[in-house]
Amino acid sequence: MRRTASVLLAAVLALLPATGMSRTLTSVGSDTLGELMLAWARDYSATNPQVHFQIRTPGSAAAPAALASGAADLGPMSRAMNAAETAEYRSRRGREPSRIRIAFDAVAIFVHPDNTLPALRLSDVARVWAATPTCANAPNADRWSDLGVADPALAAQPLLRLGRNTASGTFEFFQDSALCNGGYRADVVQFPGAGAIVAAVARQPNAIGYAGLGHVNGLVRLVAVRRGDEPASLPDAANVISGRYPLTRSLYLYFNRADDGRPDPATAAFLRYALSSAAQDTAVRHGFVALPAADVSLELGQLQ
Repeated sequence: MRRTASVLLAAVLALLPATGMSRTLTSVGSDTLGELMLAWARDYSATNPQVHFQIRTPGSAAAPAALASGAADLGPMSRAMNAAETAEYRSRRGREPSRIRIAFDAVAIFVHPDNTLPALRLSDVARVWAATPTCANAPNADRWSDLGVADPALAAQPLLRLGRNTASGTFEFFQDSALCNGGYRADVVQFPGAGAIVAAVARQPNAIGYAGLGHVNGLVRLVAVRRGDEPASLPDAANVISGRYPLTRSLYLYFNRADDGRPDPATAAFLRYALSSAAQDTAVRHGFVALPAADVSLELGQLQ
C-alpha cells in the first residue's frame, strides 16, 4: 500500500542528467495517482534520461484546465472528465479531450479494526454520507446501531463520517456512484489526502471513511459492499475487474493531441510505457489493479 501522496505537491523531479535533446513532461492532476506517477517517472527516466518530469498533485479537478491551457502534457485523473470540464476543454482546444485507461481501482470503505460492522448495502452508504439519501428508502444513519452494529461499546455512538475534499476525483466519483445523485452531509469531515483519512479512522473507533484502495493499510478494516440483495464483495482484484464490487472505477491519463490528431512523440512514448507490462506491474505494487491484456490492446489503439 502507499504512503500519502501529499509529498508530491509541486514536486519537480530532476531524475537523471539529460543526454542529447531533453524534454520535460508536466503532469497535473490526481492525488490518488501521485505516487504511481512518481514511480513511473523514475523508472521511465532510468532508460530515457533525456526525459524529465514535473509532477503536481492538487487533485483530478486540476487536470482539465491544466491540459486545456497547455500547462500540462499529462492529466492523471481518478474519474472521467465531467460534462462541464469536457465542454470547457473543447471550447479552448477545438477538439475532444483524449485519454487512456491506465489501471482499475476501487473506492474502499473502511472502519476501525475493533468495529464489528460486517457489510453495507450501497443504499446504506448513502445513509451514511448523503445529505438526502432518497435512493435508500430509509432515514440517515446517525448512530452505529442504525447500521446493525450491536456491540454495546459502539452501538449508541454517533458516526464520525470522513471523506475527501472537493478537489479530489474520489470525492466526485463517490458522490456520483453512491450518494443518490445528491450532495454530501454538512458534517462530513473532509481531508485533502486519502492517507490522512486512513490514519484518522485507525485512531477513532466510531469513524468510517472511504479512499482509493491503494491507500488502505492494515491499520483499518475493509467493509464489504453489496448492491441490493447481491452477495457482499470486498474490493479484491477479481471483484474489481468483474465489476462485482460496486465502487469500482477506471483510472485515466488524459493528454493533448496536436493538429494532426496525434499526441506529441514524447507524450505518446510515455503513454505507451504506462501500458507496458513493467508499468502495469508497478501499478499493482501501488495497490491498483492491472488492465487485462485485451484492455491494454484497446488503449494502445487510442494512440495510433
